[in-house]
Amino acid sequence: MIFQRRALQRRLDELRAVLDSETVDGLAARLNRAGRDRLAAMWEVVVLHGLSRCGALRSEVALASGRRPDIHFEQGEYSFTGDVTTVSDEGLDRDNPFQELSDLIESVKSKLDLPIGGLDLQVRSKVEHTKRGRRSTLRIPPRKSLAEFVRTEIAPRIREQAKAGTYPIRIEIDNSQASFDITIDPTNSPYSSGGYPPYSKPSIKDRNPLYSALRSKAEQLRGAEGLTGIIVGDGGCDSISGSRANWEAVSTGQIVSELFRQYTSIDFVLVLSVDETRGGWALRDATYAIGAYLFVRDGSDARPALESTFNAMLQHFPNPTMTPVNGAHRAREDGYGLGFHGGYSMSVSTVIRLGLREFTEIFAGIRTLRDQEAKYREAKLLDAEATSHIESTVLYNLRQGRLPESIEIIKGGEDENDDWVEIRFGKIDPAISPLR
Repeated sequence: MIFQRRALQRRLDELRAVLDSETVDGLAARLNRAGRDRLAAMWEVVVLHGLSRCGALRSEVALASGRRPDIHFEQGEYSFTGDVTTVSDEGLDRDNPFQELSDLIESVKSKLDLPIGGLDLQVRSKVEHTKRGRRSTLRIPPRKSLAEFVRTEIAPRIREQAKAGTYPIRIEIDNSQASFDITIDPTNSPYSSGGYPPYSKPSIKDRNPLYSALRSKAEQLRGAEGLTGIIVGDGGCDSISGSRANWEAVSTGQIVSELFRQYTSIDFVLVLSVDETRGGWALRDATYAIGAYLFVRDGSDARPALESTFNAMLQHFPNPTMTPVNGAHRAREDGYGLGFHGGYSMSVSTVIRLGLREFTEIFAGIRTLRDQEAKYREAKLLDAEATSHIESTVLYNLRQGRLPESIEIIKGGEDENDDWVEIRFGKIDPAISPLR
């Protein structure tokens, strides 16, 4: 996810002093379930925690309508009611199944014993122009009929050229159903590539994922008294990040202004994203920082107080470690992700540093230093079988979510031919155990 598990666990622990256990338990349960909601729960945790350090915070205080907004915040005589939402392009991605098409073609290649990778997929788009703007969609068959299309239209042509030894394999599809080019070159294995025109840049102010999410929350907040607003977390949405760098797209500000025009009860919108900066050789080194964009209704005198509150809130956010797009992908995956696996340093030949998790897995017998590519995959703890009492003990601690907290060398005397290593395991670590 965007923030690391240890950072989220500390904030869950501290929220227990502010919110009721049921609310925090619910957030922890959502963070432990792989899926799109995990990223939404992550943004809620950091926002609620940050606000709790700046004033009096209550959550899910019932409105007259029966709705229970995420936030009721008070600081002296100033207060506001708000909801937190997360926005992604998941719906647009479902309607433009580029990745599914690529995966299906790779599956066909695999059945023909062709090397992994070596695929280049270039998809064309269809643009519809209306009085209100333009809408771009990829020329790919609908998701529900995609597998059948690949089976009948693409697989036979790949099979035919592979059988004839014609490489690189080239296939052009251009009909009423689809339009794209496929190139399969085994010499490029294991790498694949692809491209398509952008389809997620918003061009209509009230027809995009950001506006849809804002409108839904504005409806839920009807009847809230006093200052009312919405805090938006970026879950991988071009309406937030992509529109700032595309002249054809409507901006985030234009979308929010349209919300203010249609919903006079909403006084402010705070948009939270992650800004990525790259440097170093070949721009490989990435640094990440929270990007916060506050929009306040014209004529409101609340901007100074809101800016002060949200600037203070951001000081309590953890450091982001990936973009929202990558965070959304990771949120859909089971397991705890990798640590420093595969990384090491040797300042001199007698000093070696490697990740503690990888070291412990090696000690437990479920990895070796010869693993190569395997070290970049999570260890299969549940499948591991101990062959000795010591392996069983190490595996037990790993499965409990415990890592060594100290390793001590106990020197043997001159009458002994060895030294002892004493390893003490620590408390349950949220890096490798469920959040709670």
